[in-house]
Amino acid sequence: MRAIAVSEIGGKPALVDLPVPSPGPGEILVRMTAASLNPVDMSVADGLLSLPTTRPLVLGTDGVGTVVEVGASATGFAPGDVVHGQFFDAPLGRGTFADYAVIAGSPSHGALRRVPDGLSAEVAAALPTAGMTALGVVESLDLGPGRSILIVGATGGVGVFAVQLAAARGAEVIATARADADAWIRGLGASQTIDYATHDVAELVRKTHPDGVDVFLDLTRDRDRFGTYTAVVRDGGFAISATNTASPELLASERITVINYMMQDKPGLLARIADEAVAGRISVPVEQTIALDQVPESLARYAVGGARGKTVVLI
Repeated sequence: MRAIAVSEIGGKPALVDLPVPSPGPGEILVRMTAASLNPVDMSVADGLLSLPTTRPLVLGTDGVGTVVEVGASATGFAPGDVVHGQFFDAPLGRGTFADYAVIAGSPSHGALRRVPDGLSAEVAAALPTAGMTALGVVESLDLGPGRSILIVGATGGVGVFAVQLAAARGAEVIATARADADAWIRGLGASQTIDYATHDVAELVRKTHPDGVDVFLDLTRDRDRFGTYTAVVRDGGFAISATNTASPELLASERITVINYMMQDKPGLLARIADEAVAGRISVPVEQTIALDQVPESLARYAVGGARGKTVVLI
């Protein structure tokens, strides 16, 4: 089968040919239809997660496909079921950027479920990690009318969902976005946008919200910038990093609540975000669709930032 893998931790992703895997006890074999890119994919490749890995290490966290084989004692799924989710299980390295993927029926670190009616393959692949993260963050906050949230990284995979979910609760959403994305991100629910390439974000937020915003959500990986932007949060407010960039010093703050967000109850989050998409309460912006052999180049571009929604891999 074709797969995008690294031969060693820190290696460069490449298209390789591997045997089709067989499901072990409690596992299922899925013939992949589509997958999507996430920042965590390169974290896996670079060995930044404290979980065992396979060699070669096949990348890809999110995907959708059809169950073709069920291992001994596996329950919950049967051949022919179309499933999607976060294929995140120990050992890492049996990912979704491949013709076939093996995953536990109940993944130790991810979530898997049948694709509900009304969800296309592209959306089912794009939705899991980014949508689950955004929903988990928004659900953890007291957002509603009269509340304000600054979202930095609003045009990326998590950001496009967080903007919509926060706006749907009636919150005032201030989103960082380049000028050419202004109309698009406002169409998703942002009340105000700030072009981070040409303006001092913190200075502008202080002008429009002199008492501070209620929530600052950071979806980038800039530790220094995270520390700077916490200053625009009002006393008693929240600063949340979805990329584990809040320092120990900031986490100990007594002025505001600072959190490095980690998802809990992933199966529940996957079910609820899929329901949001099926009901039409959120849109799932797909920036581009690519072929499997284009994944290495796309991962390199993805690491630079500047994404506009999700990149879907058609397998």
